[in-house]
Amino acid sequence: MEKGPLISIRHPLWTEKNPRQDIPMLILTHQQWNSVQQEILAIGAAPVPPSKLGSNDKYVFALPARYNYAFPEGFEEVEDILASNPLQTN
Repeated sequence: MEKGPLISIRHPLWTEKNPRQDIPMLILTHQQWNSVQQEILAIGAAPVPPSKLGSNDKYVFALPARYNYAFPEGFEEVEDILASNPLQTN
């Protein structure tokens, strides 16, 4: 069993009454990422692995598969943000 952080970036207008799509980001070591790619380590129940957003010397930042499966309000905005490759690592 492996453990690691998950950061959720939340829209500033998000409320419990009106939730919006978060941007969840997995933070994996390179060893964990390699294990995911080799299908040794599975993250979640989705039949596809997470998508790599970027990396630096220590970590790989990834988007969980099916993070937006319910298509909550704001999912299109998140897709637009992610399509612009916003994560800059160094």
